[in-house]
Amino acid sequence: MRITAFGLTAGLTALAVATGSAASAQSAEHLAAPALPGFVVGYSAGNAQQSIREEIPHDETVEAWTRMVTTQRFMGLAQRTSPAAYAQSVLAPLPRACPGAAISPVVNLTVSGRSAVRFQVDCPHSAGGRPESFILLAVAGRSDIHVKQAAWRSGTTPATLNWARQFIAGTVLCAAGDGTAACK
Repeated sequence: MRITAFGLTAGLTALAVATGSAASAQSAEHLAAPALPGFVVGYSAGNAQQSIREEIPHDETVEAWTRMVTTQRFMGLAQRTSPAAYAQSVLAPLPRACPGAAISPVVNLTVSGRSAVRFQVDCPHSAGGRPESFILLAVAGRSDIHVKQAAWRSGTTPATLNWARQFIAGTVLCAAGDGTAACK
């Protein structure tokens, strides 16, 4: 489930950005994740404050998708807040945006030596009327909050849950010039 699928475009997750490239973010500190065979970039935008990239299966669109991986970066946010506070800003509007949503506890963890949080949301009836779910990982970089979200529609099956869990578990934070295998 994309956060924006519930109309949560206000606050920290808002992206009313001018069309641009997030490529400069990739040359600096960034999240690296397992390969997504068969996925393509469906949408990408960025500016000096934030960036977003949405990846979907090659034969789907960002409007009609079964699985989606969203990567976001909020520049300077880690200097003003924590991943846990960011998670609360995402979760706060969910009861109104998705009545009956099941929200897992926010798990505090460390990713690549940095403070991070992870949680799962299952919405029984999204804006499109179908079930949507996502697992979100937010990591505090040196100055930015980095977010990776694996989402799926049409109910949770063991296969989709396993896919999302493994994908998020394989996500690391890479520093500029990091030579580790996951960051190349």
